[in-house]
Amino acid sequence: MSVERQFSRGVAWMAVGNWIEQAVNFAVFVTLARLLGARDYGLLSMASVFIVLSEQMVRESLSEYLIALPEPGPGDLDANFWLLVGLGLGLGLILAGLAPLAARAYGEPEVRLLILALVPSVLIVALNAVPVAILRRNLDFRILALRAIAGVVLGGAVGIVMALKGLGVWSFVGQWLVMIATNAVMAWTAVDWRPGLRASRAEVRRAATFGVQVLGLRAGELAATQTPLLIIGATLGPVATGLFSVSWRLVETLSFLIVTPLRQASQSAFAALSRQGGDAGALLLDIARLTGVVALPFFAGLSILSGPMILLVFGPDWLGAAPVLAVMAAMGVYVCLNRVQMAFCLAAGRAGAISVLAWAVVALAAALIWAASRHGIVAVAVAAVAAQYLLWPVYYRIVAGIAGLPAWAFVACHARPLAGTVIMALPVWVLAGMLEGRSPVVILALAVPVGAAVYLAFALLAMRDRFALLMGLVRGRQ
Repeated sequence: MSVERQFSRGVAWMAVGNWIEQAVNFAVFVTLARLLGARDYGLLSMASVFIVLSEQMVRESLSEYLIALPEPGPGDLDANFWLLVGLGLGLGLILAGLAPLAARAYGEPEVRLLILALVPSVLIVALNAVPVAILRRNLDFRILALRAIAGVVLGGAVGIVMALKGLGVWSFVGQWLVMIATNAVMAWTAVDWRPGLRASRAEVRRAATFGVQVLGLRAGELAATQTPLLIIGATLGPVATGLFSVSWRLVETLSFLIVTPLRQASQSAFAALSRQGGDAGALLLDIARLTGVVALPFFAGLSILSGPMILLVFGPDWLGAAPVLAVMAAMGVYVCLNRVQMAFCLAAGRAGAISVLAWAVVALAAALIWAASRHGIVAVAVAAVAAQYLLWPVYYRIVAGIAGLPAWAFVACHARPLAGTVIMALPVWVLAGMLEGRSPVVILALAVPVGAAVYLAFALLAMRDRFALLMGLVRGRQ
Protein backbone atom coordinates (compact mmCIF):
# COMPACT_ATOMS: atom_id res chain seq x y z
CA MET A 1 0.00 0.00 0.00
CA SER A 2 1.38 3.45 -0.93
CA VAL A 3 2.18 6.00 1.76
CA GLU A 4 -0.49 8.31 0.35
CA ARG A 5 -3.06 5.51 0.58
CA GLN A 6 -2.05 4.89 4.20
CA PHE A 7 -2.25 8.63 4.75
CA SER A 8 -5.80 8.83 3.37
CA ARG A 9 -6.90 5.91 5.55
CA GLY A 10 -5.21 7.47 8.55
CA VAL A 11 -6.99 10.76 7.91
CA ALA A 12 -10.30 8.90 7.64
CA TRP A 13 -9.82 7.12 10.96
CA MET A 14 -8.57 10.23 12.71
CA ALA A 15 -11.38 12.30 11.24
CA VAL A 16 -14.05 9.90 12.51
CA GLY A 17 -12.32 9.57 15.88
CA ASN A 18 -11.69 13.27 16.30
CA TRP A 19 -15.16 14.30 15.18
CA ILE A 20 -16.79 11.90 17.62
CA GLU A 21 -14.30 12.88 20.33
CA GLN A 22 -14.85 16.58 19.80
CA ALA A 23 -18.63 16.16 19.57
CA VAL A 24 -18.74 14.33 22.90
CA ASN A 25 -16.17 16.65 24.43
CA PHE A 26 -18.09 19.69 23.23
CA ALA A 27 -21.40 18.34 24.56
CA VAL A 28 -19.76 17.75 27.94
CA PHE A 29 -18.11 21.15 27.83
CA VAL A 30 -21.41 22.92 27.11
CA THR A 31 -23.22 20.91 29.78
CA LEU A 32 -20.63 21.72 32.43
CA ALA A 33 -20.46 25.37 31.35
CA ARG A 34 -24.25 25.67 31.75
CA LEU A 35 -24.25 23.84 35.10
CA LEU A 36 -21.29 25.66 36.62
CA GLY A 37 -21.13 29.13 35.01
CA ALA A 38 -18.41 31.54 33.96
CA ARG A 39 -16.70 31.88 37.35
CA ASP A 40 -16.01 28.17 37.83
CA TYR A 41 -14.85 27.83 34.24
CA GLY A 42 -12.64 30.89 34.73
CA LEU A 43 -11.05 29.33 37.82
CA LEU A 44 -10.31 26.16 35.87
CA SER A 45 -8.82 28.22 33.04
CA MET A 46 -6.53 30.01 35.49
CA ALA A 47 -5.22 26.70 36.83
CA SER A 48 -5.16 24.82 33.55
CA VAL A 49 -2.84 27.37 31.91
CA PHE A 50 0.05 25.67 33.71
CA ILE A 51 -1.28 22.12 33.35
CA VAL A 52 -1.97 22.36 29.61
CA LEU A 53 1.48 23.81 28.98
CA SER A 54 3.13 21.03 30.98
CA GLU A 55 1.08 18.28 29.33
CA GLN A 56 1.99 19.53 25.88
CA MET A 57 5.65 19.64 26.88
CA VAL A 58 5.53 15.86 27.30
CA ARG A 59 2.70 14.80 24.93
CA GLU A 60 4.22 15.50 21.50
CA SER A 61 7.73 16.67 22.25
CA LEU A 62 10.59 14.23 22.88
CA SER A 63 8.60 11.40 21.29
CA GLU A 64 8.52 13.28 17.95
CA TYR A 65 12.07 12.00 17.54
CA LEU A 66 10.66 8.49 17.08
CA ILE A 67 8.49 9.68 14.16
CA ALA A 68 11.38 11.34 12.31
CA LEU A 69 14.03 8.66 13.03
CA PRO A 70 14.62 6.32 10.03
CA GLU A 71 14.81 3.09 12.08
CA PRO A 72 14.35 3.47 15.86
CA GLY A 73 15.70 0.56 17.87
CA PRO A 74 14.91 -0.64 21.42
CA GLY A 75 17.53 1.70 22.82
CA ASP A 76 15.96 4.72 21.11
CA LEU A 77 12.55 3.81 22.54
CA ASP A 78 13.96 3.31 26.05
CA ALA A 79 15.94 6.56 25.89
CA ASN A 80 12.84 8.47 24.89
CA PHE A 81 10.72 6.86 27.59
CA TRP A 82 13.06 7.59 30.50
CA LEU A 83 13.75 11.12 29.32
CA LEU A 84 9.99 11.71 29.26
CA VAL A 85 9.53 10.21 32.73
CA GLY A 86 12.22 12.52 34.09
CA LEU A 87 10.67 15.49 32.32
CA GLY A 88 7.19 14.64 33.66
CA LEU A 89 8.45 14.32 37.22
CA GLY A 90 10.40 17.56 36.94
CA LEU A 91 7.42 19.47 35.59
CA GLY A 92 5.22 18.03 38.35
CA LEU A 93 7.59 19.34 41.01
CA ILE A 94 7.75 22.74 39.33
CA LEU A 95 3.94 22.92 39.19
CA ALA A 96 3.68 22.04 42.89
CA GLY A 97 6.06 24.87 43.70
CA LEU A 98 4.28 27.35 41.42
CA ALA A 99 0.78 26.56 42.69
CA PRO A 100 0.78 28.90 45.75
CA LEU A 101 2.47 31.67 43.75
CA ALA A 102 -0.15 31.42 41.00
CA ALA A 103 -2.97 31.54 43.57
CA ARG A 104 -1.54 34.70 45.10
CA ALA A 105 -1.00 36.31 41.70
CA TYR A 106 -4.61 35.64 40.71
CA GLY A 107 -6.01 36.47 44.14
CA GLU A 108 -7.94 33.17 44.04
CA PRO A 109 -6.83 30.65 46.74
CA GLU A 110 -8.70 27.75 45.11
CA VAL A 111 -6.35 27.89 42.12
CA ARG A 112 -3.57 26.34 44.24
CA LEU A 113 -5.61 23.24 45.03
CA LEU A 114 -6.77 22.91 41.43
CA ILE A 115 -3.20 22.94 40.12
CA LEU A 116 -2.08 20.35 42.69
CA ALA A 117 -5.03 18.08 41.87
CA LEU A 118 -4.25 18.18 38.14
CA VAL A 119 -0.47 17.55 38.46
CA PRO A 120 -0.83 13.72 38.09
CA SER A 121 -2.14 14.22 34.55
CA VAL A 122 1.28 15.49 33.46
CA LEU A 123 3.06 12.31 34.57
CA ILE A 124 0.36 10.09 33.02
CA VAL A 125 0.79 11.84 29.67
CA ALA A 126 4.59 11.44 29.92
CA LEU A 127 4.25 7.70 30.55
CA ASN A 128 1.86 7.45 27.61
CA ALA A 129 3.89 9.35 24.98
CA VAL A 130 6.10 6.55 23.59
CA PRO A 131 3.26 4.04 22.99
CA VAL A 132 1.33 6.77 21.19
CA ALA A 133 4.39 7.59 19.07
CA ILE A 134 4.74 3.91 18.11
CA LEU A 135 1.11 3.83 16.97
CA ARG A 136 1.53 7.05 15.00
CA ARG A 137 4.74 5.87 13.34
CA ASN A 138 3.02 2.65 12.27
CA LEU A 139 0.09 4.70 10.91
CA ASP A 140 -2.21 2.75 13.27
CA PHE A 141 -4.72 5.56 13.64
CA ARG A 142 -7.66 3.24 14.33
CA ILE A 143 -6.42 2.57 17.87
CA LEU A 144 -5.66 6.26 18.41
CA ALA A 145 -9.17 7.19 17.32
CA LEU A 146 -10.84 4.60 19.58
CA ARG A 147 -8.80 5.59 22.64
CA ALA A 148 -9.68 9.26 22.16
CA ILE A 149 -13.40 8.45 22.00
CA ALA A 150 -13.25 6.22 25.09
CA GLY A 151 -11.41 8.91 27.05
CA VAL A 152 -13.90 11.70 26.42
CA VAL A 153 -16.92 9.44 27.01
CA LEU A 154 -15.72 8.14 30.38
CA GLY A 155 -14.26 11.47 31.47
CA GLY A 156 -17.38 13.35 30.42
CA ALA A 157 -19.65 10.97 32.30
CA VAL A 158 -17.63 11.42 35.49
CA GLY A 159 -17.55 15.21 35.13
CA ILE A 160 -21.30 15.56 34.57
CA VAL A 161 -22.15 13.26 37.51
CA MET A 162 -19.84 15.27 39.77
CA ALA A 163 -21.42 18.56 38.60
CA LEU A 164 -24.93 17.25 39.26
CA LYS A 165 -23.83 16.30 42.77
CA GLY A 166 -22.78 19.90 43.40
CA LEU A 167 -19.00 19.50 43.30
CA GLY A 168 -18.55 22.70 41.28
CA VAL A 169 -15.21 23.34 39.62
CA TRP A 170 -13.90 19.96 40.83
CA SER A 171 -16.15 18.36 38.22
CA PHE A 172 -13.69 19.60 35.60
CA VAL A 173 -10.82 17.98 37.52
CA GLY A 174 -12.58 14.61 37.66
CA GLN A 175 -13.35 14.76 33.95
CA TRP A 176 -9.77 15.66 33.07
CA LEU A 177 -8.05 12.93 35.12
CA VAL A 178 -10.38 10.12 34.03
CA MET A 179 -9.98 11.09 30.36
CA ILE A 180 -6.17 11.12 30.56
CA ALA A 181 -6.02 7.83 32.47
CA THR A 182 -8.33 6.08 29.98
CA ASN A 183 -6.18 7.24 27.05
CA ALA A 184 -3.07 5.86 28.74
CA VAL A 185 -4.55 2.42 29.47
CA MET A 186 -5.75 1.95 25.89
CA ALA A 187 -2.43 3.05 24.35
CA TRP A 188 -0.35 0.68 26.48
CA THR A 189 -2.60 -2.29 25.78
CA ALA A 190 -2.29 -1.67 22.01
CA VAL A 191 1.52 -2.00 21.76
CA ASP A 192 3.88 -4.88 22.54
CA TRP A 193 6.86 -2.72 23.50
CA ARG A 194 7.71 -2.33 27.20
CA PRO A 195 10.42 -0.04 28.63
CA GLY A 196 13.79 -1.38 29.69
CA LEU A 197 17.37 -0.20 30.28
CA ARG A 198 18.80 -0.82 26.80
CA ALA A 199 19.64 2.78 25.86
CA SER A 200 23.26 3.75 25.24
CA ARG A 201 24.66 7.16 26.05
CA ALA A 202 24.74 8.02 22.36
CA GLU A 203 21.06 7.13 21.97
CA VAL A 204 20.10 9.21 25.00
CA ARG A 205 22.16 12.12 23.69
CA ARG A 206 20.57 11.99 20.22
CA ALA A 207 17.05 11.82 21.64
CA ALA A 208 17.75 14.66 24.05
CA THR A 209 19.27 16.90 21.34
CA PHE A 210 16.24 16.60 19.08
CA GLY A 211 13.88 16.72 22.07
CA VAL A 212 15.22 20.04 23.31
CA GLN A 213 14.34 21.64 19.97
CA VAL A 214 10.82 20.23 20.00
CA LEU A 215 10.36 21.18 23.65
CA GLY A 216 11.20 24.74 22.74
CA LEU A 217 8.66 24.63 19.93
CA ARG A 218 5.88 23.10 22.04
CA ALA A 219 6.53 25.43 24.94
CA GLY A 220 6.43 28.46 22.64
CA GLU A 221 3.32 27.23 20.85
CA LEU A 222 1.45 26.66 24.11
CA ALA A 223 2.75 29.82 25.73
CA ALA A 224 1.40 31.84 22.80
CA THR A 225 -2.11 30.47 23.33
CA GLN A 226 -2.01 30.56 27.13
CA THR A 227 -0.48 34.04 27.54
CA PRO A 228 -3.86 35.78 27.05
CA LEU A 229 -5.38 33.69 29.86
CA LEU A 230 -2.55 34.59 32.23
CA ILE A 231 -2.84 38.31 31.53
CA ILE A 232 -6.66 38.39 31.55
CA GLY A 233 -6.72 36.43 34.81
CA ALA A 234 -4.29 38.84 36.43
CA THR A 235 -5.87 42.06 35.10
CA LEU A 236 -9.56 41.45 34.32
CA GLY A 237 -10.57 38.63 36.70
CA PRO A 238 -12.18 35.18 36.42
CA VAL A 239 -15.36 36.22 34.57
CA ALA A 240 -13.43 37.83 31.71
CA THR A 241 -11.07 34.85 31.71
CA GLY A 242 -14.05 32.53 31.39
CA LEU A 243 -15.50 34.48 28.46
CA PHE A 244 -12.19 34.49 26.60
CA SER A 245 -11.53 30.85 27.41
CA VAL A 246 -14.95 29.75 26.14
CA SER A 247 -14.39 31.64 22.87
CA TRP A 248 -10.96 30.14 22.37
CA ARG A 249 -12.23 26.68 23.34
CA LEU A 250 -14.94 26.89 20.67
CA VAL A 251 -12.44 27.98 18.00
CA GLU A 252 -9.94 25.34 19.13
CA THR A 253 -12.56 22.58 19.05
CA LEU A 254 -13.76 23.51 15.56
CA SER A 255 -10.24 23.89 14.19
CA PHE A 256 -9.30 20.51 15.65
CA LEU A 257 -12.17 18.95 13.73
CA ILE A 258 -10.59 20.20 10.52
CA VAL A 259 -6.87 19.97 11.11
CA THR A 260 -6.12 17.30 13.72
CA PRO A 261 -6.76 14.30 11.44
CA LEU A 262 -4.63 15.95 8.73
CA ARG A 263 -1.87 17.00 11.11
CA GLN A 264 -1.42 13.67 12.85
CA ALA A 265 -1.69 11.51 9.74
CA SER A 266 0.38 13.87 7.58
CA GLN A 267 3.35 14.01 9.96
CA SER A 268 3.77 10.23 9.78
CA ALA A 269 3.22 10.34 6.00
CA PHE A 270 5.79 13.14 5.54
CA ALA A 271 8.36 11.13 7.49
CA ALA A 272 7.58 7.92 5.60
CA LEU A 273 7.84 9.66 2.21
CA SER A 274 11.18 11.20 3.18
CA ARG A 275 12.54 7.79 4.24
CA GLN A 276 11.46 6.34 0.87
CA GLY A 277 12.87 9.23 -1.16
CA GLY A 278 9.44 10.63 -2.04
CA ASP A 279 8.37 14.28 -2.39
CA ALA A 280 7.03 15.28 1.02
CA GLY A 281 6.93 18.95 -0.03
CA ALA A 282 4.44 18.20 -2.80
CA LEU A 283 2.16 16.42 -0.29
CA LEU A 284 2.41 19.41 2.04
CA LEU A 285 1.33 21.78 -0.73
CA ASP A 286 -1.60 19.52 -1.62
CA ILE A 287 -2.75 19.43 2.02
CA ALA A 288 -2.43 23.22 2.24
CA ARG A 289 -4.66 23.60 -0.83
CA LEU A 290 -7.36 21.40 0.70
CA THR A 291 -7.13 22.89 4.19
CA GLY A 292 -7.60 26.47 2.99
CA VAL A 293 -10.69 25.51 1.00
CA VAL A 294 -12.41 24.43 4.23
CA ALA A 295 -10.88 26.67 6.91
CA LEU A 296 -11.31 30.09 5.27
CA PRO A 297 -15.11 30.01 4.70
CA PHE A 298 -15.78 28.04 7.87
CA PHE A 299 -14.20 30.53 10.26
CA ALA A 300 -15.40 33.56 8.33
CA GLY A 301 -18.93 32.27 8.81
CA LEU A 302 -18.27 31.64 12.50
CA SER A 303 -17.08 35.22 12.93
CA ILE A 304 -20.17 36.70 11.26
CA LEU A 305 -22.57 34.43 13.16
CA SER A 306 -20.78 34.52 16.52
CA GLY A 307 -23.73 36.15 18.32
CA PRO A 308 -26.43 33.59 17.46
CA MET A 309 -23.88 30.77 17.86
CA ILE A 310 -23.09 31.80 21.46
CA LEU A 311 -26.78 32.29 22.27
CA LEU A 312 -27.73 28.90 20.87
CA VAL A 313 -24.92 26.90 22.46
CA PHE A 314 -24.30 28.61 25.80
CA GLY A 315 -27.34 30.79 26.45
CA PRO A 316 -27.78 34.53 27.13
CA ASP A 317 -25.52 34.53 30.21
CA TRP A 318 -22.54 33.98 27.89
CA LEU A 319 -23.44 36.62 25.29
CA GLY A 320 -20.41 38.68 26.34
CA ALA A 321 -18.25 36.07 24.60
CA ALA A 322 -19.77 36.84 21.16
CA PRO A 323 -17.54 39.81 20.19
CA VAL A 324 -14.50 37.89 21.46
CA LEU A 325 -15.45 34.89 19.33
CA ALA A 326 -15.94 37.14 16.29
CA VAL A 327 -12.28 38.15 16.57
CA MET A 328 -10.87 34.80 17.68
CA ALA A 329 -12.41 33.04 14.66
CA ALA A 330 -9.43 34.38 12.67
CA MET A 331 -7.23 32.26 14.91
CA GLY A 332 -8.99 29.17 13.59
CA VAL A 333 -7.66 29.77 10.07
CA TYR A 334 -4.16 30.24 11.49
CA VAL A 335 -4.33 27.04 13.54
CA CYS A 336 -5.57 24.93 10.63
CA LEU A 337 -2.85 26.03 8.22
CA ASN A 338 0.02 26.49 10.65
CA ARG A 339 -0.28 23.14 12.46
CA VAL A 340 0.24 21.18 9.23
CA GLN A 341 3.29 23.34 8.47
CA MET A 342 4.70 22.50 11.90
CA ALA A 343 4.03 18.78 11.36
CA PHE A 344 6.06 18.95 8.14
CA CYS A 345 9.01 20.60 9.89
CA LEU A 346 8.95 18.03 12.69
CA ALA A 347 8.81 15.12 10.24
CA ALA A 348 11.85 16.61 8.48
CA GLY A 349 13.69 16.84 11.82
CA ARG A 350 13.92 20.64 11.47
CA ALA A 351 12.39 21.97 14.69
CA GLY A 352 15.12 24.46 15.60
CA ALA A 353 14.17 27.42 13.42
CA ILE A 354 10.44 27.26 14.12
CA SER A 355 11.16 26.88 17.86
CA VAL A 356 12.91 30.25 17.89
CA LEU A 357 10.08 31.78 15.89
CA ALA A 358 7.47 30.35 18.28
CA TRP A 359 9.08 32.23 21.16
CA ALA A 360 9.22 35.40 19.09
CA VAL A 361 5.43 35.08 18.74
CA VAL A 362 5.14 34.67 22.53
CA ALA A 363 7.16 37.81 23.21
CA LEU A 364 5.17 39.84 20.69
CA ALA A 365 1.85 38.48 22.00
CA ALA A 366 2.74 39.27 25.61
CA ALA A 367 3.62 42.87 24.74
CA LEU A 368 0.53 43.45 22.60
CA ILE A 369 -1.87 41.75 25.02
CA TRP A 370 -0.55 43.57 28.07
CA ALA A 371 -0.93 46.90 26.28
CA ALA A 372 -4.44 45.94 25.11
CA SER A 373 -5.68 44.64 28.48
CA ARG A 374 -6.56 48.14 29.71
CA HIS A 375 -9.01 48.43 26.82
CA GLY A 376 -11.00 45.29 27.62
CA ILE A 377 -11.31 41.69 26.58
CA VAL A 378 -12.10 42.32 22.89
CA ALA A 379 -8.92 44.37 22.53
CA VAL A 380 -7.01 41.49 24.09
CA ALA A 381 -8.50 39.12 21.49
CA VAL A 382 -7.40 41.44 18.67
CA ALA A 383 -3.88 41.58 20.13
CA ALA A 384 -3.68 37.79 20.48
CA VAL A 385 -4.65 37.25 16.83
CA ALA A 386 -2.41 40.05 15.55
CA ALA A 387 0.69 38.57 17.21
CA GLN A 388 0.22 35.28 15.34
CA TYR A 389 -0.50 36.84 11.95
CA LEU A 390 2.30 39.39 12.03
CA LEU A 391 5.00 36.71 12.18
CA TRP A 392 3.23 34.11 10.06
CA PRO A 393 5.06 35.12 6.82
CA VAL A 394 8.32 34.05 8.46
CA TYR A 395 6.84 30.57 9.00
CA TYR A 396 6.03 30.42 5.30
CA ARG A 397 9.61 31.21 4.33
CA ILE A 398 11.04 28.58 6.68
CA VAL A 399 8.63 25.87 5.55
CA ALA A 400 9.13 26.68 1.88
CA GLY A 401 12.89 26.46 2.32
CA ILE A 402 12.65 22.99 3.89
CA ALA A 403 10.20 21.83 1.20
CA GLY A 404 12.34 23.17 -1.63
CA LEU A 405 9.40 25.14 -3.03
CA PRO A 406 8.86 28.89 -3.52
CA ALA A 407 7.09 30.58 -0.60
CA TRP A 408 4.61 32.24 -2.96
CA ALA A 409 3.20 28.79 -3.85
CA PHE A 410 1.99 28.28 -0.29
CA VAL A 411 0.34 31.71 -0.28
CA ALA A 412 -1.05 31.74 -3.82
CA CYS A 413 -2.89 28.46 -3.30
CA HIS A 414 -5.31 30.29 -0.97
CA ALA A 415 -6.23 33.08 -3.42
CA ARG A 416 -9.32 31.41 -4.87
CA PRO A 417 -10.63 30.09 -1.51
CA LEU A 418 -10.20 33.61 -0.10
CA ALA A 419 -12.13 35.13 -3.01
CA GLY A 420 -14.89 32.58 -2.52
CA THR A 421 -14.98 33.35 1.19
CA VAL A 422 -15.46 37.08 0.55
CA ILE A 423 -18.25 36.37 -1.94
CA MET A 424 -19.90 34.03 0.58
CA ALA A 425 -19.51 36.42 3.54
CA LEU A 426 -21.46 39.30 1.97
CA PRO A 427 -24.91 37.62 1.72
CA VAL A 428 -24.43 35.91 5.11
CA TRP A 429 -23.62 39.23 6.76
CA VAL A 430 -26.60 40.98 5.11
CA LEU A 431 -28.98 38.16 6.03
CA ALA A 432 -27.77 38.04 9.64
CA GLY A 433 -28.36 41.79 9.91
CA MET A 434 -31.86 41.51 8.49
CA LEU A 435 -32.72 38.72 10.98
CA GLU A 436 -31.24 40.46 14.02
CA GLY A 437 -33.44 39.96 17.07
CA ARG A 438 -34.87 36.68 15.79
CA SER A 439 -34.23 33.31 17.44
CA PRO A 440 -30.62 32.11 16.99
CA VAL A 441 -32.01 28.87 15.57
CA VAL A 442 -33.81 30.81 12.82
CA ILE A 443 -30.75 32.91 12.01
CA LEU A 444 -28.41 29.94 11.78
CA ALA A 445 -30.93 27.78 9.92
CA LEU A 446 -31.22 30.41 7.19
CA ALA A 447 -27.73 31.95 7.10
CA VAL A 448 -25.65 28.78 7.16
CA PRO A 449 -27.32 27.08 4.13
CA VAL A 450 -27.16 30.34 2.16
CA GLY A 451 -23.44 30.70 2.87
CA ALA A 452 -22.74 27.05 2.10
CA ALA A 453 -24.68 27.22 -1.19
CA VAL A 454 -22.90 30.37 -2.35
CA TYR A 455 -19.46 29.00 -1.52
CA LEU A 456 -20.16 25.60 -3.07
CA ALA A 457 -21.36 27.25 -6.28
CA PHE A 458 -18.14 29.27 -6.41
CA ALA A 459 -16.07 26.14 -5.74
CA LEU A 460 -17.77 24.25 -8.57
CA LEU A 461 -17.03 27.09 -10.95
CA ALA A 462 -13.53 28.09 -9.87
CA MET A 463 -11.99 25.28 -7.80
CA ARG A 464 -12.73 22.00 -9.55
CA ASP A 465 -9.06 21.13 -9.28
CA ARG A 466 -9.47 20.85 -5.49
CA PHE A 467 -12.13 18.15 -5.91
CA ALA A 468 -9.79 16.23 -8.22
CA LEU A 469 -6.96 16.64 -5.73
CA LEU A 470 -9.11 15.31 -2.90
CA MET A 471 -10.12 12.25 -4.90
CA GLY A 472 -6.48 11.60 -5.79
CA LEU A 473 -5.44 11.57 -2.13
CA VAL A 474 -8.42 9.44 -1.11
CA ARG A 475 -7.63 6.83 -3.77
CA GLY A 476 -3.94 6.95 -2.98
CA ARG A 477 -1.69 8.04 -5.82
CA GLN A 478 1.00 5.60 -6.73
